[in-house]
Amino acid sequence: MEARHATDCAPWRDTIDPAAARSIAGAIDELAEFPVLDATVQRVIALCDDQDSTAADLVAALEQDATFAANLLRFANSAARAHPIRAKTVRQAVMLVGRRALRRLALEAATFRFLERAKGNGRASCGQLHLHAITVALGSAAAAEEARVAADNAHLGGLLHDVGKLVLPLVFGEDECDALAREFPTGAERVLAERERFGIDHAQCGALLAERWGLPAEVASIVAWHHGGPTGVGAPNNDIAAVQIADSVAAMLLGHEPDHALLEVALQRLDLSADVLDVLAASSSPASQSQDVGRLAQRVSELERLTQTDDLTGLANRRHWLQTVRAALRDGGVGSVLLCDVDHFKAVNDRHGHAAGDLILTEIARILGRHGHAGRLGGDEFAVWLPGNLEEAAIAAQRIMAQVQEAFEAGSGPKVDVSLGCSSAPMHGDELADLLEAADQALLDAKRAGRSRAMVAGMECSPHAGDLAA
Repeated sequence: MEARHATDCAPWRDTIDPAAARSIAGAIDELAEFPVLDATVQRVIALCDDQDSTAADLVAALEQDATFAANLLRFANSAARAHPIRAKTVRQAVMLVGRRALRRLALEAATFRFLERAKGNGRASCGQLHLHAITVALGSAAAAEEARVAADNAHLGGLLHDVGKLVLPLVFGEDECDALAREFPTGAERVLAERERFGIDHAQCGALLAERWGLPAEVASIVAWHHGGPTGVGAPNNDIAAVQIADSVAAMLLGHEPDHALLEVALQRLDLSADVLDVLAASSSPASQSQDVGRLAQRVSELERLTQTDDLTGLANRRHWLQTVRAALRDGGVGSVLLCDVDHFKAVNDRHGHAAGDLILTEIARILGRHGHAGRLGGDEFAVWLPGNLEEAAIAAQRIMAQVQEAFEAGSGPKVDVSLGCSSAPMHGDELADLLEAADQALLDAKRAGRSRAMVAGMECSPHAGDLAA
């Protein structure tokens, strides 16, 4: 199977488990009845985009919907915006902000009101969705403008990037989702935990909902990829990268650690340095957060002082593993990426306890570390960089499965199975994102084929290297 390229956004749907998609269909149907962009907002956007329309046309469209006009003025003058405009009437708002800014303001006001009133807003699994959406939207537009690229899709994508957080509680219960959010508040570990427990994450749910609302495919892709897609480090285009950077800034303004590996990828995509983070913070943060502005670039510059190992397993942590492999590929390295995932790990934890789960992860880490540069990507997902060709990687995968089976043989403790997916450079690409996507797809194929399998880009690993197809 040919590897998907990191510049291709379309395959986000292919990464969603069909059973998981069916499980959330009812929630998508329920939320589809309440679209964010109603007729008034769409009319305002159309007028803003029409160069022949006048300010009077915009005023008339807004004044026809008294409720929306009131909400727009309330939002425009509120502390939720980084820079309130202090307008008393709709006409003043139109005159003060200009056509392009009014387009964004209408989108922000509609989204703010929708998320503010949404069921679950404010709970642990959702957070303050309405405030976070505005912060990320303003930061996304600013990031795109700093990179001198069009900002409209990034702005809308930033507004709606987290709408999937409304879907999961409807299906799996607010208490279950809140407990997961408290355990994994942000970033890569949050989406990995969602996929493990629910079979689908909030980014995928949000993209499906955006499609049902009839939003542009580009916006649905932004929502789907805002946490880096299936690999956690994908930034396929400029719009997605802008939202990823803005989401990181929003996290840091709240005192959280961002997903450093994804932030690095997104900054590279837009050819920006970490210095831009303070500019974006000033553009997007309300006055209440202003004390944090000016410190973000400094925090990112301190990354080298962070530990490079995972506390539990002693392997390289996610960021360090990604950096090391990216450097090996940049130096022309030939090798393979092997992803390893513990099958039904949540069930093992539930049945035997988290202490037993930790012991399992530690033992699997020890096994993987014998075969190459191993790292823990998060949760029960590991990665190994193996120098050499694909046949050598396939042999290593078979050995790993045999060693796991021996370590957890029946009768001596929990039954443990692992699934593995493998890709190779340059066969499946010479960019880390390409290799991770190909290996992740192979891992998904292995899980669908049955327990304790290893797949190489669409074919099962054979114990005999010569059996592998070219």
